[in-house]
Amino acid sequence: MDEAAIYRLIERHGTAAVRALSRSPDAIYRRQGLFVDGRRLALQSPYLFADPVGHSLARNRGVVDALAMRLLHSDRNAHRRRRPDTPIEQLVFDMLEQLRCESLADGRMDGLIRNMDQSFSTWCIEFRASGLAETELGLMIHALAHMVRSRLMSRAPGEEIEGLIESVRFRLVPLIGCDLAGLKQCRHDQGAYADHALSIAGTILDVLRRSGLDVIDREIAALREKSLLPPESVDDDSLDEVAADNPVLRDFGPPDEGYRAFCTDFDRTVAGEDLYRLAQRLELRERLDRLIAAQSVNIPRLAQRLKIVFGAPRRSGWNEGVDDGHVDGRRISQLIANPGYTRIFKQEKRVPQSDAVVTFLIDNSGSMRRQKYEALAVLVDVLCRALDMAGVGTEILGFTTGGWAGGESIKVWRRHGSPDHPGRLNDRLHIVYKGADSDWKRSRLAIASMLNPAHFREGLDGEALEWALVRLLRRPESRKCLVFVSDGAPMETATCNHNHPAYLDNHLRNVVDFIERSGAVELRAIATALNLDDFLSHWTAVDLSGTLDSRTFHVLERIFQGRHHDHSVY
Repeated sequence: MDEAAIYRLIERHGTAAVRALSRSPDAIYRRQGLFVDGRRLALQSPYLFADPVGHSLARNRGVVDALAMRLLHSDRNAHRRRRPDTPIEQLVFDMLEQLRCESLADGRMDGLIRNMDQSFSTWCIEFRASGLAETELGLMIHALAHMVRSRLMSRAPGEEIEGLIESVRFRLVPLIGCDLAGLKQCRHDQGAYADHALSIAGTILDVLRRSGLDVIDREIAALREKSLLPPESVDDDSLDEVAADNPVLRDFGPPDEGYRAFCTDFDRTVAGEDLYRLAQRLELRERLDRLIAAQSVNIPRLAQRLKIVFGAPRRSGWNEGVDDGHVDGRRISQLIANPGYTRIFKQEKRVPQSDAVVTFLIDNSGSMRRQKYEALAVLVDVLCRALDMAGVGTEILGFTTGGWAGGESIKVWRRHGSPDHPGRLNDRLHIVYKGADSDWKRSRLAIASMLNPAHFREGLDGEALEWALVRLLRRPESRKCLVFVSDGAPMETATCNHNHPAYLDNHLRNVVDFIERSGAVELRAIATALNLDDFLSHWTAVDLSGTLDSRTFHVLERIFQGRHHDHSVY
């Protein structure tokens, strides 16, 4: 049997084991990672990375069993919400959560526990043999894993391990001793456990910072290169992976094979409610409500119009007692009694019902501050509320960068010698103001964060469109609509300065072309300033410089009822 066949066989057996142990029928083990509902989970625990062919069967089975315990005992959404920002803190936080889940394994499952123990021991041996346990980061990771594991599972490491980690334990225990005790006490409560795990992760980062972050970056790269840490992972699949599993998109290929990001360690996806404190969001919501009240827009009437735009006629009973249509047998007796009576017919009653979702993808670049972002917040909030009333799912997303002119990513590029043609050089920041599964009422405070432009920086439009498309493709609705709100071309200073000047423009064009050719999503755009003919086929302009009138609130009717080629400003 060749290597590829062995690889596939081990993956199939691993998938079966994960599904059986975790009771997750949609889980898949492939490409040295775990997928649920077609989405790769961002797992950073160092000892969970095992090459199915390059390692022993026992090692792989232990990894699979550990992954199953993670699915069974961890709330993925809760873990993702608490996940810290820096790569080192993420690694520690994820490893501690993994150890918690393994400690909750049923003690009667001796084989599963032996598999996980053997897998962990094998990783430790490989780790020490590589020489990486002698580095600052490697020794810290190795020692912390043993300290927490022995505390949670009451398994003391051997004498050799005790001697190796003694110096690190001596340094760390005075700093994290209370939190270590808290991990043991709270292992059945994920939220309380996460408080202690975050504290430990922050302490580890502070200790390592004294060695210099550039040194730590090199050590992380070395660990990944030797397959002793998992490859970099994110919470969202790439568009390429989603397209590969989608029969509608499979034949269209990747949108832009030449586009890449030099560093993704500082990319973030945050909720709108996490941008500002609650008190600020309450003030912003009151201000937004006042702005909406000044518009005097009839939202229920707008909802009725949008129900027609996004709804399809569905049968909803009968209109009875009419002059023509289908004969109503129950009224024949009335005709016999009165031959002049004609209302013996019935007609099918059809009402528009929606099976659609609309995503608003909003440019949060600094130039939008000059484009009446207040008016845009009013427009999107009103449309979202009306669509909710019309039974149409809605999602509001924003995109910007984590810093100006490169942020943290360009520092990493410089530490690596500033190679030519680096690709994207800023930190990506994606914002979910309102998720499609949350109604307007529950999201109203998060939506209000759009009214504060403090987080508006630069724009990576092509990546944002890919992100919004991936989210839409996972939705169950039959009709998927994407409204791209932009003031013109993408712009990120560092990327444009160190690549071809049209690097971001070309990526945006390629992504738009991919979406429009595939037809899986209806892509439309609203231009708040510049002409978008260079990028999109279907767009319309909206003037946000003055008071919004009733025609402005009908913009969705305009772009989704076949009149999107009319680019007049209104």
